[in-house]
Amino acid sequence: MNLRVIDTCAPDLGAILVTGATGPVGQRLVQALLAQGLSVSILTRSPRRVQALWPNAGIRVHCGDLTDPGSLGGLGDAIQTVFHLASHHPGPDEPDLYNAPDHWRVSAEGTGHLLRALADSPIERLVYVSSVRAAASPPPCVYGRAKHAAEQQVLAFGQRYGSKVSVLRLPMVYGLDGAGNLERLVRAVAARRFPPWPRLEQRRSAIHVEDAVAAMLLIACHPETSGQLYVATDGQTYSTRWIYEQILHSLGRPLPRWTVPLWALRLAAASGSLGERLLRRPLPLTLETLAKLTQDACYDGSALRRLGFAARYDLGSEIERLVQQLGFASALSPAPPPARSADSD
Repeated sequence: MNLRVIDTCAPDLGAILVTGATGPVGQRLVQALLAQGLSVSILTRSPRRVQALWPNAGIRVHCGDLTDPGSLGGLGDAIQTVFHLASHHPGPDEPDLYNAPDHWRVSAEGTGHLLRALADSPIERLVYVSSVRAAASPPPCVYGRAKHAAEQQVLAFGQRYGSKVSVLRLPMVYGLDGAGNLERLVRAVAARRFPPWPRLEQRRSAIHVEDAVAAMLLIACHPETSGQLYVATDGQTYSTRWIYEQILHSLGRPLPRWTVPLWALRLAAASGSLGERLLRRPLPLTLETLAKLTQDACYDGSALRRLGFAARYDLGSEIERLVQQLGFASALSPAPPPARSADSD
């Protein structure tokens, strides 16, 4: 894995425990911690996966499962800092991804098991990496409700045991080579499988994975983050139409002279949702997918910026990089890049 070493001034965090380390964001966090010479332990169900990712890195591996409290004994021994990223990742054939029952088992119940296992450990600081889907009141899906429940447990743990705990909510994360919604969208537009998107008033927040990791480290190190909840964004807002135009620009293609009307997309999405229930497998366009592509999801990252956080990446540059990396770049002279639909959050 190629990773730019994150240039952040981190004090000695002591021995560090990371959950969710083999996920796409967790991998970047572990790589950054190792690059700074820090001592890392990982909770995982797959020690072989850890060994394959970081051979000879000196990582301490605890084989366990958040849903099995009996496997967590001794997990926090000599640990001073915890980065808790573990989450349920539904399989590719699982319909209704955000309402999978295992979200509750892993995020809500699993976090409770983790905190009880750490109760007698010398934990000085804990950062829980959550999602902006926990922000609604109440969250509309199992995933969001499970993340919100986990947040509350983490904050209560800090109050009870005097540890410095913080919550970091992430919006859409980009920069995940080989994973993530952005790469799938680039592939779909390149293959002409994504329709000419309508021009809608929409604002969405996002964050590059390396900026997300830098935010985690800043929160862990900063002395004034105890008991606080933060949102990390790249300071920009985007729309699906803007992303679509940016991909076309990077591909060297002109903008279509027409767009698919929203009513047609809604009709197709309703058919897709019905098809998912009948076929019991995910389809590319459903009502839930359409909502993600058309609704606002804009969040305020100013509290984190007041700590000194400044994003180094933006979505436009990432789209250009992805198009080049995936081999879709055209030799044609592209049209001028689209202006962003909105400015900072």
